[in-house]
Amino acid sequence: MLEFLFKNNHIITHGLQFIAAVIGVFHIKKYKNTSATFFISILVYLFFIDVLAMYTYYCNSFSFLSFIAGTKFEANYWWYTLFFDFIAVLLFAVFYHKILIKKEHKRYVKYLSITYIIAFIVVVLNDFENLFIGTYSQIYIIEAIFILLCTTLYFIEILQSEKVLMFSKSLYFYVSITIFLWWLIVTPVVFFDKYYITEDIYFKQLKRSIYIFANIFMYSVFSIGLIVSKPEN
Repeated sequence: MLEFLFKNNHIITHGLQFIAAVIGVFHIKKYKNTSATFFISILVYLFFIDVLAMYTYYCNSFSFLSFIAGTKFEANYWWYTLFFDFIAVLLFAVFYHKILIKKEHKRYVKYLSITYIIAFIVVVLNDFENLFIGTYSQIYIIEAIFILLCTTLYFIEILQSEKVLMFSKSLYFYVSITIFLWWLIVTPVVFFDKYYITEDIYFKQLKRSIYIFANIFMYSVFSIGLIVSKPEN
């Protein structure tokens, strides 16, 4: 089974992303005038980011991408760092700024966002060459803390309101619990990534397995949440 998942990793992940995005677009009328429409736009964004990141596999196959071969941009580390670790994380911050009710919590998200932007810039500039050859474990840890704090603020609000009685019909709950668990699972793997040896095939398989199952879980729950949830003002 793992061999099948490893071999078809991109097809499975992109397929689930596409399904979640299509379900979101299909239900966009249901969520009209709610913050759920912004979340649907995030799903579409994530799908295109992952698909376009595949350019690295085709730069030697298609002539119009040949100029990338042999350059710093041949690997897609920079792509994910900028478009996922930076832009996507901030998009989720905007999403939580929209759905949180208390002004105090909204301010927390705003200040956390500013802090994250500054931290991101400092980390990247401090080791700019790594942008093209690897990942930043510091950024992963900071963004994990950032996302966990945003979701925690949401959980606090629903526990303090009557929304807790209707959480099974709330898209925002499905989104929050899913990304909370996803970042909680994936972050330790990224943190220990720099300690493993390239020849350690067992760690490599473990890492790939965790990512695959985490993505399957995340996009499956997103799809289910979009279908069963009711719009919230």
